Amino acid sequence: MSAEDQAMIDVETLRAYLLDELPPGTLARVEKALRDSAELRAQLEDVRQNRSEVGLHSLGAIWRRSRLTCPSRQQLGSLLLDALDPDLASYLTFHIEVVECPYCQANLADLKVKAEPSAHEARTTRHHKILQSSRHLLGEEGRG
Repeated sequence: MSAEDQAMIDVETLRAYLLDELPPGTLARVEKALRDSAELRAQLEDVRQNRSEVGLHSLGAIWRRSRLTCPSRQQLGSLLLDALDPDLASYLTFHIEVVECPYCQANLADLKVKAEPSAHEARTTRHHKILQSSRHLLGEEGRG
């Protein structure tokens, strides 16, 4: 996106973006600009920090509270496995890293922890495999 297009995104547009009050075409343009510009993401963060709590009951606020744009846990798991369509993976990455959805960040962190076997589980599994592979050497005592 050109610098001119990014310059057209002012503070009011970013506020409307945070309140989910932008028409689809403008929303897509703003999201693309945010993906492409670290400076614009910093400006969005400033707007996010300095906004008042107006719009608490707006359609956008209700949409966010209901987490209608959040991916399913299965989609987040597929993201971890790199098994998603690139466009969907790009959206999920944007949703987690730029929008900073706390629910999806927590869900993703939980999935990452569950995907890593603990050291104790690994040792127990290894011990069990060794025991099973050596059972025939133990004679009748090991077959119980």
